[in-house]
Amino acid sequence: MLRWKKVYDRATVLDKADRARGRGSVRKAIRGYTTILTHDPADHQVHARVAPLFAKTRRWDDARKSFDAAGEGFLKQGFADKAIAVWTAAAQHFPEDVEYWERIANENLRRGRRADAVNALLQGRSQFRGRRQRATAIMLLRQVLAVEAFHFEGTIDLCSLISKEGPAGKAEAERLLRCLERWVTHRALRRKLRLAQLRLAPSFQRAVAWATAS
Repeated sequence: MLRWKKVYDRATVLDKADRARGRGSVRKAIRGYTTILTHDPADHQVHARVAPLFAKTRRWDDARKSFDAAGEGFLKQGFADKAIAVWTAAAQHFPEDVEYWERIANENLRRGRRADAVNALLQGRSQFRGRRQRATAIMLLRQVLAVEAFHFEGTIDLCSLISKEGPAGKAEAERLLRCLERWVTHRALRRKLRLAQLRLAPSFQRAVAWATAS
């Protein structure tokens, strides 16, 4: 008895997988996309489609590999915005993976989008609130200041963290806050700056400076 070998057709498999994804049939969509990847493991467009589905089904290692392959593939072909979009999606699923936030920031910086780079780093920093995560938060905030030296919120946040790192940290925080004084003219921001200085080293003089900040 003859058995007909099923002919692989990428377009057909992709269409069925896309339709399954649209209907919410996640596992069926994954089967279709992985069939394509079996034939072409470097298909970054399919990796971009399947990565969020892997994450949805808690296949974390597969999700990470596909996010990475998709981002790298788009970047190699010159589609930086698509690569950034992939890394942004990856960062939502792996918020504590600092590498994704840094990739987003670095690529935006290369494209001259300094504000977007800063925002990505600040978003990443917001994921690291615990005491054991302080070093990572500090690292991201230092990168913020490397892009925008006198970023107000970034400086205040950094100073609050490094002041907990001993005398050297407190000394650096004092220096950063003094440097910030030259650039802050808005009354509300000056009050916030004076409050940060007061908290760093409480004194009657600083309390008065905070109360009378204008």
